[in-house]
Amino acid sequence: MDQDLERSILKRIEHPGWTTTRALLRDPHEEPEPEEVQAIEEVMKSLARRGLVTVWKLVYSGGTAELMAAARPDLSLDEELESRGAWATAERMQIDE
Repeated sequence: MDQDLERSILKRIEHPGWTTTRALLRDPHEEPEPEEVQAIEEVMKSLARRGLVTVWKLVYSGGTAELMAAARPDLSLDEELESRGAWATAERMQIDE
């Protein structure tokens, strides 16, 4: 499953340059199982440790919720979202080696 998730993340960040944990859920329309979200986050962190993505914490406007995103290493997701007037702000996360 991890390799499938890795491939999916890397494919999704090609365009538009980033993806969220929610986009990778088996059923993004249902309330996610915490274990599924955690598994996706771990794969994102693993890719970040290898320098293949950067990980970001997205904070919904008003601070009502947060989720993790993976982006191309050359993409400043915080600036991208701000320039588009997006529904969230992004804070780059540091991943322990």
